[in-house]
Amino acid sequence: MTKKILSKEEILHLAHLARLTLTDEEILKYQEQFGETIDYIKNLGELDTKNVPPTNSVVDLKNVTFEDGVENLIGLTTNEALQNAKKIKGNEFIVDRIMQ
Repeated sequence: MTKKILSKEEILHLAHLARLTLTDEEILKYQEQFGETIDYIKNLGELDTKNVPPTNSVVDLKNVTFEDGVENLIGLTTNEALQNAKKIKGNEFIVDRIMQ
């Protein structure tokens, strides 16, 4: 299997989406690392999974719920949640459109 190498433009596009600024060294590093990740995912596609039941999680997760009227003390307040947002309007995050 030939190793997939992402182009510099692809890495810069991913960095832009993640709001990251990368050095030339980091671009080369991520080209190799993403290539290894893509190859690993391709290997998973070769596995015989016909007898494996579908699942959405491999760990035993449970929803955390509260009784009515009980205050959630482990969550963030609105101000805490919004404090690092680049753009807000009222009590909401404002995000750039990602699809045309």
